[in-house]
Amino acid sequence: MILFTSILYLGSFVALAFWFLFKHNEQVRPKWGKVFLGLFGGFLGCSLLLPGLSTWWGLLGQVVLLFGAGFFLNSFSNSKIIFYPLLVLMAGSYAIGVMGWDKLPFLGDWYPTQTANTSVQMDPNAELLIEVSNGHQRSELDGIVNQYNLVLAPAFEVADGAITDLDDYYTVNIPEDQLDQYDAIVASFQASGLIDHIEANDILSLDPNEMAPAANTAPDRRNYRVNDPEIGKVWGYDALGVEALYALIQKNNIRPAKKARVVIIDTGVDKDHEDLGDNFISLGAEHDVDPHGHGTHCAGIAAAVSNNAKGIASLVPNQTFVEVSSVKVFGRYGNTTQQTIIKGMLLAADQGADVLSMSLGGPATTQGFRAYQQAVKYANKKGAIVVVAAGNENIDARRRLPAAVQGVITVSALDADLNKASFSNEVSGLKMGIAAPGHQVYSTIPGNRYEYFSGTSMATPYVAGLLGMLKAIQPNLTTAQAYQILQSTGKPTGQTTQTGPLIQPAAAVNALLKK
Repeated sequence: MILFTSILYLGSFVALAFWFLFKHNEQVRPKWGKVFLGLFGGFLGCSLLLPGLSTWWGLLGQVVLLFGAGFFLNSFSNSKIIFYPLLVLMAGSYAIGVMGWDKLPFLGDWYPTQTANTSVQMDPNAELLIEVSNGHQRSELDGIVNQYNLVLAPAFEVADGAITDLDDYYTVNIPEDQLDQYDAIVASFQASGLIDHIEANDILSLDPNEMAPAANTAPDRRNYRVNDPEIGKVWGYDALGVEALYALIQKNNIRPAKKARVVIIDTGVDKDHEDLGDNFISLGAEHDVDPHGHGTHCAGIAAAVSNNAKGIASLVPNQTFVEVSSVKVFGRYGNTTQQTIIKGMLLAADQGADVLSMSLGGPATTQGFRAYQQAVKYANKKGAIVVVAAGNENIDARRRLPAAVQGVITVSALDADLNKASFSNEVSGLKMGIAAPGHQVYSTIPGNRYEYFSGTSMATPYVAGLLGMLKAIQPNLTTAQAYQILQSTGKPTGQTTQTGPLIQPAAAVNALLKK
């Protein structure tokens, strides 16, 4: 639906441009006016009537940009030599900026695969994931592959294949002319006796609500022993008792056994941000840019540079406990796939992550747990704790993946009154649910800027940053041990059963030191 709305917006701009171009042609101009009104009306309807696609301020900005660009183009309408190239340039720049080169229709697949018998949207180049059974080879599936002209390719690469079966997974590309045979293809694989598992390779999108800046209504707090000038805008630090944590570290001269690595699996991170650079470790240049801002915002919450007289601070008042890295799994348009997320998890684990911070997810399916489950187990065996956002639909988090996967710590979001944020999913049905501030959270965004965002995505890196600190002090800390500390030292919320307790960093560090 977000893609459709973007197409309507781009179409509105093109129609408006031609309305200006034919302003002296009384026969043609009215036709373009009707096309514009139809497309623009559709855009407004999708943006206003369907929840989650826009905010009032965001929509106003889009409308102003649309008409501003149109009137600018109008100034060149008397010269078609200038008008047409400029129109193509402006429309193309919008398409590339929103969707990326890889999503333009003449350079690759535009629409996700969706069969008649399922509402799940799948990667058009890899609709299925299959796990070949131990003792069998991929070549034994050639009969099915040849029957439907399928293309199989290894789905995952792992550094340590001895501790996982993920290296037995393959993607299945179904040709467009065979999509009506989707159910038959799935049934053929299932009946072959050659595979252990098959599931759709779902497409997931960024939550547009989390990408809309939130207006801050919480009072500033300024009583912290660090010199970061905007830390007072981080209301959650009062609720977390961060000043007590700073005092505890200073008074007891607490030193880490290692520097723990928190990996943000997200939209990328702006590695050059003034408040992140000194804590940032690159895993590859492709992960160090962030066209959306979501990943950079999460990175600042988990590991902003403290006491540097810039911006905000993280939970630790120095740079000796935690470093932050990025694995980019979302494309320019804000889409990703289950396969891409799992590949990101494996890369992070293989690169020495101590904590995986995953502010992402999608609807849970019966089949969708297995690959995620194996990825979590792999990360755990490599020494990492996996932290996942509960999601923002105000539903049971058991209906979200990977939030519902066994072995992850799932984070709900609280508002400034320590009540469950209205959007936050509930974690009462999960074994390891916990809460953190997630409403009007102030943090870093690309370009040395800062902004308020809201979402369980913002709550998740608070927990990830704290777990990074605990892992720095005790590197062998397991997920179960870490959660027991968070749960037993946590503070009640307005709806603790639904949210889990609110993390209390000072109490958690104290409890760890006493073990």
